[in-house]
Amino acid sequence: MLGSGKEKGDTFANGAQSWRELSGPRRRTRLNTPQARRRRQRRWLKWLGIMAIVAVLLGLLRSSDWQFDPQPGSLQITPPSKPIERILFDTDGVLPDAWLSRTVELRPGMSMMQADIHALQQTLQAQPQVKSARVERVFPSDLRIVISERQPALRLAVASANGTRQRIVARDGSVYDGIGYPRATLKHLPFLQPYQHADGSFFPLRGIERVAELLEWGRQHAPELFSTWQVVSLEHYSGDLHLPGQVFEVGFSFFSRILFRASVDFDSQLDSLKNLLDDVQLQCKP
Repeated sequence: MLGSGKEKGDTFANGAQSWRELSGPRRRTRLNTPQARRRRQRRWLKWLGIMAIVAVLLGLLRSSDWQFDPQPGSLQITPPSKPIERILFDTDGVLPDAWLSRTVELRPGMSMMQADIHALQQTLQAQPQVKSARVERVFPSDLRIVISERQPALRLAVASANGTRQRIVARDGSVYDGIGYPRATLKHLPFLQPYQHADGSFFPLRGIERVAELLEWGRQHAPELFSTWQVVSLEHYSGDLHLPGQVFEVGFSFFSRILFRASVDFDSQLDSLKNLLDDVQLQCKP
């Protein structure tokens, strides 16, 4: 007996297979419309353009002289550089070229980029006579070294195993051997008798800048008087202007000593000294 229409519908719709399953898996149909063809062409052209750019970049890197640093953990690219041909040395003092050759070590054939200008600058600044130093590359093949030297103010006699050795005292209190100074320059520098600290030491030298101001004033405004200054004693000058009784003792060629108060204006003191000397000269005349 055949079932009713409702039962047939139920059997067909809820059975093990449907018309979709009987027809097999769906296949993706590739559109072949003009719009689809244009999209595919644009996609291929885009990939071809990217590949062409990559090929050009690789070719440029191969044909150039750029060098890659193979150190592990870092990748550095340095431009090509020529060997150092000249060193342009400039100083505001007296240091000669021979001193620079001994101080700065540059091996023959070293290129501009191989020169460690920071290390060279530190080496130069470590020299006692050098106040400041600057090292820079001047492409294509020059290295410029600019030195600012300490200015000598006094001489210091230092005892050593080989006898007494003369050293230079700068305005900032630095003590160094002194390279390149003419004898005439050193001859006119007074000797220094340094202050002795409580622990018995003489270093560091403090307050030399104030002493240098006195010497410079005498050199500029009373050169004849300054030429007679032989020794500056800091026995009673610790370098602290705030302490009472701070004085310089200047030994002359014709006086035993003259005292200068460290915290008082030098103009008035030197004017008084010149007036005193004028009076002495008048009294000495027959």
